[in-house]
Amino acid sequence: MYETITTNMMVENVTESIAFYVENLGFEVVVSVPDEEQGLQFAILAKDRISLMLQSKKSLVDEYPTLACESIQPCFTLFITVCEIHQLYEEVKGKVTIAKEMHQTFYGKNEFAIFDNNGMILTISD
Repeated sequence: MYETITTNMMVENVTESIAFYVENLGFEVVVSVPDEEQGLQFAILAKDRISLMLQSKKSLVDEYPTLACESIQPCFTLFITVCEIHQLYEEVKGKVTIAKEMHQTFYGKNEFAIFDNNGMILTISD
């Protein structure tokens, strides 16, 4: 039966997206697939027990034509749980665009949200 789920995010530029996740959130590149025209068309990133796949818009539309669009419009958020949320918040708040400041939720968690370089919202919670 089901074992894992990994988000495959459509991005304009895989190389720039890798830089965002590596430099700001400490992810590492596990694998990448080159593209003669764009540099990279795909990459898998990992940090602790989290993995993300990044795929170029062109590559994804070639694979799934129904995903064709003028521009990428995020329609979901990523919800990431972490330890040491206050430390992470202090580390990233001057480097990324904050979508929602640190706050305590009605269900008792500390959370904040950021935009990645493609406008995706990452909600980070403890």
